[in-house]
Amino acid sequence: MKILIIDDDEALLVALGRLLEESKDLDVSTAGSAELGVAMVGESDYDFVLVDFKMPKHDGVWFMQNAKIPRATKVLLMTAFVNRDVINEMFSLGIVGYLIKPFGEEELMRHLSFHSSGSVSPEL
Repeated sequence: MKILIIDDDEALLVALGRLLEESKDLDVSTAGSAELGVAMVGESDYDFVLVDFKMPKHDGVWFMQNAKIPRATKVLLMTAFVNRDVINEMFSLGIVGYLIKPFGEEELMRHLSFHSSGSVSPEL
């Protein structure tokens, strides 16, 4: 399974990438900005995109409005900025769910498993 993580927090990108690659043997790519994420989605097919909302220059809404996301790709919002209007706007743009930061491995794996028809084991 291919996953793209888009977040401006380098430490989070490294930690999530390592966690998913080592513990679940997933193919993980990372992008430190919404612009880079748009380019990467245009160049490769991903099963999941995990996108942060608040990033410098362009946010998660901008990403969703500008990325050509294939129909089979599922997008999950990752945010510490819990705002009903933002979450509703992101759903209207095509996300399938969201994770509130900070979140743990178990919660992340539950979301991936649920949205991938159970092909990712949620067990730790």
